[in-house]
Amino acid sequence: MAKLLENQTKEILQKRGVNIPIGMVASTPQEATTAVEKIGGQCVVKALVPMGKKGKAGLIKTAPDSESVGRITSQIIGTEVPGYTVERVLVEEKVDIAQELFVSFTWDNIMRSPVLLFSPKGGVDIEELAQRHPELLYRVPINIGEGLSHYMARAVCFEAGLNKKQTLLVSQALVSLYDIFYTLDARLFEINPLAITKKEEIYAVGCLCNIDEEALFRHPELSELVEYGADRSLGAMTDRERKVVEADQAAPGSGAVRYTEFEGGEIAFGIIGGGASLTAMDAIYRMGMQPANYCDLGPGKGAGAKIEALFEAILTKPGIRAFITGANIAGAADISWIPGLIKKMLAKHDIDPTKTPVVARWAGMGDEKVREEFEAIPGVHFFGAEISIEKAAEKIVELINSKGQGGN
Repeated sequence: MAKLLENQTKEILQKRGVNIPIGMVASTPQEATTAVEKIGGQCVVKALVPMGKKGKAGLIKTAPDSESVGRITSQIIGTEVPGYTVERVLVEEKVDIAQELFVSFTWDNIMRSPVLLFSPKGGVDIEELAQRHPELLYRVPINIGEGLSHYMARAVCFEAGLNKKQTLLVSQALVSLYDIFYTLDARLFEINPLAITKKEEIYAVGCLCNIDEEALFRHPELSELVEYGADRSLGAMTDRERKVVEADQAAPGSGAVRYTEFEGGEIAFGIIGGGASLTAMDAIYRMGMQPANYCDLGPGKGAGAKIEALFEAILTKPGIRAFITGANIAGAADISWIPGLIKKMLAKHDIDPTKTPVVARWAGMGDEKVREEFEAIPGVHFFGAEISIEKAAEKIVELINSKGQGGN
């Protein structure tokens, strides 16, 4: 999923008639101070990173005056959170809230339909709400062909205990928000809180929006806001991840490659099949070590350039102590050229398999040729169907331990 920043989501909401707090983006304490002077009154400072639970992480703070805005901004900017460094903040007016509601539109993958999650108790994490007050969390399946009707929206508001006027206001907002969710091809669209102000107006105060990146071709205006492939990264995309995505996009009809880096990690993965990768990763974790990356690749006609980009990324990540490649089952006709590619890449990056353990585990029809190619590379440990991909992963750990610290 492509993740929008909160200010980007709110700009979309505002264009579609939803009330949002007055706000400005700032990248320095001075810019934040200027923003609050223009906005006036109390303000809220929010870190602009594509993640939820920012309040719990200390990335949302109320500033009573312009002096405190600068100080708070300096505290938030530069903060390290999993996968991101805060570089900008959103300075917003503090909305005069009478009641906070929780609204989330997402997809039920089992029912294959949209679903509305609604609660009259907003401003808290959905997980916390579900555990402590499950009776206050309402789940409304939505027929994708019919959408969210005003009747359904009013019914859930009434059941949640809202009064007549609140029900009218909130139900209208729910219908509008669902329409935005649907037309954006969103996978998750969360408003928390959706606020009822003391003047009895509806405001989207906190927003989180993830878009189906495969639908971005229908939304060219969004493609400039988000980075394709960023959903596969655990944080901000690294240059290596970005180059793999670019290579994959350059040849969309020839197989597919996926590459996600993990912080730290010792063992590089170049395995065909997501399931095989996960099986090998689990084995490595059980033996006390960590993978450097997750990958999945699907060989196909014309896929050579993108698979070369994948192995380039895999083998250049700092800190690699070993490399495992392979597949559970793969026809030799599809992979016969991969041993030669790996040999070239190992030489290019001065990785000596006699010093840095390299395990290849490939099995499939006609794999004799693949075995010959790999066994011709000095130091590579090749295995076929005689052992599982899991056992091959255990073997790479044993080789690392037998060689001490190793390294490339």
